Amino acid sequence: MITAMVQLQQDTPADNEFLTNGFCVIDMPVMPDSFQASFANLPRDRHSPGRLRQIRLSQYMGFWDENEWLFALLPQRKYVQSARYIKLAEAGGVPRHRELLEVDPTPLIARVLDALPVNKKELFQINVNQIRVVANELFRGVTVPEGPHRDGHEYSVIAVARRTNVKGGETQVIDPSSKEVVHRQTLNENEAILIDDERYIHYATDIEPVEGEAGFRDIWVIEINHWENRAYGRFHEKQAMASAIE
Repeated sequence: MITAMVQLQQDTPADNEFLTNGFCVIDMPVMPDSFQASFANLPRDRHSPGRLRQIRLSQYMGFWDENEWLFALLPQRKYVQSARYIKLAEAGGVPRHRELLEVDPTPLIARVLDALPVNKKELFQINVNQIRVVANELFRGVTVPEGPHRDGHEYSVIAVARRTNVKGGETQVIDPSSKEVVHRQTLNENEAILIDDERYIHYATDIEPVEGEAGFRDIWVIEINHWENRAYGRFHEKQAMASAIE
């Protein structure tokens, strides 16, 4: 088991905005070039053959220890999202294999937790998805194949690492009752939106090349739950897979 320690860098007022609105946009740490280069070595998502999407996933336990966040990498398991939330045959209730991250994303997780109105006495479980979506002559740049949706977590985070030769990819926060878009924004590089996943659904528009034959959008999708509500382990997997056949 690998353990990482991330010290608090600054006080973050974003938690007040999050409490008021149910979402907020924050700046993320600027990571080294070697970190960004790891997106070029993402495996193809074999569960999504109709799209050119590349992905890795690591899952963590995290807690606050006096003046720093501590994170431990959890043993690798299949990634399962409940069909209650993901209405896509290739994904909802389907155990999906994900190779582990090749880089340490804990500075990103710590920045997010600093911005959320969380109780630092609590224990958290965190999924970190590293994703590249490519748009070219053969594949549409579908960033959210499941359409407007909840992820089925307490907090959902979309952080943009890089946009290369693309337009589109507008993130939308949507009221599930009225279907009104309450916030829309094309996130810049090193920006993230934090969303109360129990209050809103979210979506992002497709991308397409600005010019030439291809472009891509690199993002981190971070999913956070209190440990007792963790989206990890046998109980979670049984519940998520059962929802696919209800």
